[in-house]
This record gives sequence, structure tokens and C-alpha cells, in this order.
Amino acid sequence: MTQQQKLEIQYKLRIYISTFSSQKKASQSFDGVSEATIICMLNPNKDCWPSISDQMWRTVQAQVGGIVDYNSLVETVNFQTLTTYYDMAKEESATFALVGNAGWGKTYTAKWYTSMYRINNVFYICCAEYLDRKTFLKRLLMQMGESYFGFGLAEMMEAVVRKMRKLENPLIIMDEVDKLPDPVLKFFITFYNELDKKCGFIWQSTNAIEKRITRGLDNNTVGYQELYSRIGSKFINLNMPNREEVVEICKTNGIEDAENIAIICNQVQELRGDLRRVDRKILQDKVKKVRKYKQSKAA
Repeated sequence: MTQQQKLEIQYKLRIYISTFSSQKKASQSFDGVSEATIICMLNPNKDCWPSISDQMWRTVQAQVGGIVDYNSLVETVNFQTLTTYYDMAKEESATFALVGNAGWGKTYTAKWYTSMYRINNVFYICCAEYLDRKTFLKRLLMQMGESYFGFGLAEMMEAVVRKMRKLENPLIIMDEVDKLPDPVLKFFITFYNELDKKCGFIWQSTNAIEKRITRGLDNNTVGYQELYSRIGSKFINLNMPNREEVVEICKTNGIEDAENIAIICNQVQELRGDLRRVDRKILQDKVKKVRKYKQSKAA
């Protein structure tokens, strides 16, 4: 298992633990993994990592979520657009809102960027309907390697702000921001005010967030004008992946048959550029290969 894979497992482990009331309780939830191993995996200096077997890393990986294969990365137009705005937000402590359909590579790119640049203070938050302000801050503190146990909301906020102000060019990528409930979305206003010119922010989502903000502006909903102002009063639209990009993604992932590629391209186009169709085909091919292998062994 590579160092990069271990770093991603460590990152997901931190997020996993942040959903528990204590690290001890989180450690007790694992099957076949000791608390000492969890503590070692979380060690920012990684001094004890050589003592952990690859099998143990895989055991933890299976319980906190798999890792993304970045060896099959294809730099699409959307990938280049996203990373360009990530760079600008980070370097200029600016805020941008990027929107595009599901399956256009937003989450993949954000995770790649966070994985590559985590040591340079990039933090990724996958937003969800169930997140409240405390859970949002807990996830952020855990990613920063900071303790939050026993903290109230105000103490968590102070800890985040204090830490962020000490970091060089920090960036927070808020993925699927449209899923945040109103109190948490409006909490961004306070967050932004505390870290203005000290931290970059990225909102990314389907166009649901643009519709939501527009509706809030039309209805004069409290807080929505402030939110719109803080993202620069603009939504940046991504592009539907083109046929050439889909072909390259297929070939990079081992799909060489021209007929198969043509079918996938047509399906992706019918689904308005949803590249998850390629993932589905890759999985189907893997299942077929496994079945063939088992049949040959049985024969």
C-alpha cells in the first residue's frame, strides 16, 4: 500500500471519528482494530506507520470507506477549470461557487486536490442534509488534527478560526453545498466574516444551489443577499464532458473495444454527461473477469 493511499485512509479515518462523541468510542466501533492502532494511524508525524501492516490499513479502509484510484486521472476541461479556481481561491483567499451536473467530476477533482495538497492546508467537507453547525466544525477540526472533544459550538468556532489564521493560504472546499440546511448554510456568513482574507472557500454543487440562492433573493429571504455577496455574486458554470474526454477516460481505465466505447459515449450523452456511467462499465468488466477466472479454475 502506497504512502498516498495511507494518507487518504488517515483523512477518511479523521472524518469517521468526528461523528462520535469521543475518539475512544470511535475506536471501539472498529472490528479487529485496536485503539493503539487507530492512534498510530492518526499520528501526524507518521513515525509509527511502519509497524502497521498493509492488511491492517485495508481493514480500516473497509470500515471508513475506500480510496480513489488517481492512476486513472484524465485532466478534462472541468478538472482544469476546478483546479484553476481552487488555486486562485487558495492563493488569494477568495471565494468561488462552481456548479455543474452530477457526474461531471466535481467530487473526484476535489478529493484529488485535497489528497495532493493536504499538507498545504486544503480541507474537504462533503456536505449533507443531516449536518448541523457543530458536526460541520467537528469534521473540519478533525481534518486539521485538532481536538474538539468537550467543546461547545462557540469553542469549536474559536478553535477553527484560531487555527486557520495561523495557517498559510488555507482552503476549504465545500462539496455538495446545496444539501446544507438553511441554518448551516447561513452559518457560512459568520464563518466567512471571521476568516475574510485569511482563508479561501469553494462552493461546488449541481445548479440546485444557484436555483436555491436565486429563489432566496427573489423572496428576500434573510441571509441570502449576504450569501450571494460572499461568493462574488456569481456562479461559475462547468461544461458537459465532451465525447473526446469520455473516450480518453475509457481508454485510461482499460476499455479499448471501439464498440464498447461508442456505447458508453452515447449513454453518457443521454445522461447529460454523467461520467459515473464509465465507472459502471469498469465495474461490470471487472465482475466479468472475476467470473471467467472462477469458471476457468473450476474447469
